[in-house]
Amino acid sequence: MNQARDLGHKGMHEEALQAYDEVLKLDPKNVTALLRKASDLGSMGRENESLSVYEKALAISEETLKTNPMEAFAWQDKAIALSGLGRQKEVKQAYVEAWAAFNESIKKDPENAKLWKGKADTLANLGQWEEALQAYNKVTEIDPQDYMAWGRKGEFLGLTGKYNESLQDLERAIELIPAENAEDIQAWSLAKVSVLHAAGQIKEALIVLDNVTTRYPQNKRAWSLKGNDLAKQGMHNESLTAYDVVLKLDPQDADAWNGKARQLAEVKRYNESLQAYEEAIRLTPSKDAKDLAALWRDKGDLLNNAGREDEARSAFQMAIDTLDKILQDNSKDAAVWLEKGNALQKLGEYNAAVDSYNGTIKHAASSIPGRISSAKAWIGMGDALSLQGRNREALEAYEKAIELHPNYGEAWLGRGEMQKAEGDAYNASLSIFVAGKLGYTR
Repeated sequence: MNQARDLGHKGMHEEALQAYDEVLKLDPKNVTALLRKASDLGSMGRENESLSVYEKALAISEETLKTNPMEAFAWQDKAIALSGLGRQKEVKQAYVEAWAAFNESIKKDPENAKLWKGKADTLANLGQWEEALQAYNKVTEIDPQDYMAWGRKGEFLGLTGKYNESLQDLERAIELIPAENAEDIQAWSLAKVSVLHAAGQIKEALIVLDNVTTRYPQNKRAWSLKGNDLAKQGMHNESLTAYDVVLKLDPQDADAWNGKARQLAEVKRYNESLQAYEEAIRLTPSKDAKDLAALWRDKGDLLNNAGREDEARSAFQMAIDTLDKILQDNSKDAAVWLEKGNALQKLGEYNAAVDSYNGTIKHAASSIPGRISSAKAWIGMGDALSLQGRNREALEAYEKAIELHPNYGEAWLGRGEMQKAEGDAYNASLSIFVAGKLGYTR
């Protein structure tokens, strides 16, 4: 079981599936194995198989609860299965039942760290952050040598934005892992990398990744993360080297081909970059339509940079056609409307782009991600309107973007350019100054 989990953490999903199947041959009702197998299938894009395995896990959990309705871990398993099946309305109730069952079990066995850990996870899933943290603290108090508990606590603190405390607890977890337990050292090191990413500490993340790839050169996920982080640091040749290692380990990794294509473009090796994009497109399943559309868009940008404008137009049109298929099934996907607007703008179809950006604004949620999508749509709309000489409307669009997200330099720059075009030189200079302070220039 642990081997299967660790293979999944490394991104070796096929091998993980084989390991889970071995576990299930010996124990067909092992719900933990079923849930992890379902999750890995989902990560691989094999949605129908994933749903089938989640259904099986749900049935076994419900069978257990008929016999023992106070089995807390069965309620927890049921909640995870329901979530995997997309039955969100039932998920919360299952977690509430799990929480009640954990409380009853803890009354009978108050020093049982496993029960406290289950309660902590359940509270976290219910969004009761402070109570969850108290429960995690109880776990490490009962068993201060339990590195898994320190790791889970560290992950939880990272999710709540307490990055320094999170990193301290994850480091504590890594220190406690026996030296011979290479799999858990890798898993928790990569968990630390995730928190460093969330905290914006890319250089520190690279130090951890250098250590992992040096000690465990077969860890595909670590090499992939390293390639991405090196790219963020502008170290394009080093990033290419990392992606090449990923592709030696797994030549069918579409994400790695995509990463390699981007880095080849950065160093102006356009023909090789195009070949890499073509490989990424070939390997990306058609049902991963958003990923495919992004690949076609990026390929179009590359072709434009290489002066191959007709081929670029064909690539952008492929992106639009792919996005239209998604919108046929879900016309309320704000992110897809945004991507379509961007692609239409690249084709010079500015009125159609404005319509797509309006689709984003109409359907974006009021959450932080929704506000970000809306702000980007207003910026895109401003660009499309300005390219048509509709300066006053463009100015209004940029101002809407700034209202939603004042840290977008491109909105301030667009505003400044439109103010300048309208003869407002003083305010234009102020807006362009703010854009520069935010690190944005055309």
